[in-house]
Amino acid sequence: MAKSRKGRDSSLALMGWGVLMLLLGLGVGMLLSQQGCNRHQASAKQEGAAQKSEKKKGTVPPPPVAHKDNPRQEPPAKVNPPPEVAKPQPAEPPASLPSLALIIDDLGYMQPELVTRLCSLPIPFSVAVLPYQEYTRESAEIAHRLGKEVMLHLPMEPIGYPAPGRDPGPDAVLFNLPEAEIRHRVRMALDDIPYRAGVNNHMGSRITPDRARMSWVLQELKSRKLFFVDSRTEKDSQGYALAKELGIPTAQRKVFLDNDKAFPEMEKQWERAIKLAGVDGSVIIIGHIYPETVEALEKLVPRSKGRVRFVKASALVK
Repeated sequence: MAKSRKGRDSSLALMGWGVLMLLLGLGVGMLLSQQGCNRHQASAKQEGAAQKSEKKKGTVPPPPVAHKDNPRQEPPAKVNPPPEVAKPQPAEPPASLPSLALIIDDLGYMQPELVTRLCSLPIPFSVAVLPYQEYTRESAEIAHRLGKEVMLHLPMEPIGYPAPGRDPGPDAVLFNLPEAEIRHRVRMALDDIPYRAGVNNHMGSRITPDRARMSWVLQELKSRKLFFVDSRTEKDSQGYALAKELGIPTAQRKVFLDNDKAFPEMEKQWERAIKLAGVDGSVIIIGHIYPETVEALEKLVPRSKGRVRFVKASALVK
């Protein structure tokens, strides 16, 4: 019986030690696990702090390198397209070509459709607009918008006034007016034409040969810093010479395009102007806003490219 009790006590002791060792093992395992979690949390906090620090410094960590065995490949970097090559622009006519300045008179009373058609010609030129007409301001607006140079076509008394066909229009510069009224009428006409850069005379064969009256007119132009083109409606005109004396930029017409509105006659005058330009280096040719003239120019201008350099009237005044 004593041996049996000792065996039982020995077994119980062994079981107790086993349970104690198991409890100790569990305790040690839990302690190690908690320390690992603490280390992982501390590492995560340090990594987060480092990322915030990098952002504050304005730097971005480099992207992960993609390897051939990495299933999460990064998209290829964008490649900037090559710079666009500028499209070649139409070459300017060489400066060695003679210059031709076209002036079209009498805009103001013709319908805007014809003015738009005229000003759509793909060359630089000038238009001279009559004041006080139904389409005066609209014509100047169209010409300016389409890149043409606007001038005042100043009405002046012709020889033979007031015979039929010799009326220069309302508020024209008339020979018998006093100086103050002539100057006033010039200023009014200037104010009626928007965008005007210069002036040429409408009719005026009675006025342009008179130095006193032309000096009154030209002094008003000089005060506005405008140029003057003498239309040469009278062979004895003093306009060009007097403008030079007064220091006003000036030039004078050499050819009238459309005294005869038949196309063969206009073609002859056009060719004459081109030949004169070749001799003198430049020429001013004046036409009028007739439908026949616009139609003729649509044919004559394209065939003249490469023979002359088209310019505005202001390019030829000196």
